[in-house]
Amino acid sequence: MKFFTIFLLVLVALSAIFDATEAGWIKKHLKKVEKGVRRVRDRARENLDVVAGYTGVAAQAVVLPGR
Repeated sequence: MKFFTIFLLVLVALSAIFDATEAGWIKKHLKKVEKGVRRVRDRARENLDVVAGYTGVAAQAVVLPGR
C-alpha cells in the first residue's frame, strides 16, 4: 500500500514538472487527429445518399437481414 502512495506522489510531481512541455506536443497531435476526423465526417456527409441507396438495394436482395 505504501508503494502505491509513493508512486502516486512521484507521478503527480512529474506531471507538474513536465506539464508545460507536454501540452504543446499533445495539442499539436490532437489538431492532426481533429483534422482527419473532420475530413472523414465531410466525406461521409457527401456520400450519405450513395450509402443509403446501397442499403436499400442490399436489403431487397436479401444481403442485409432485417428488411
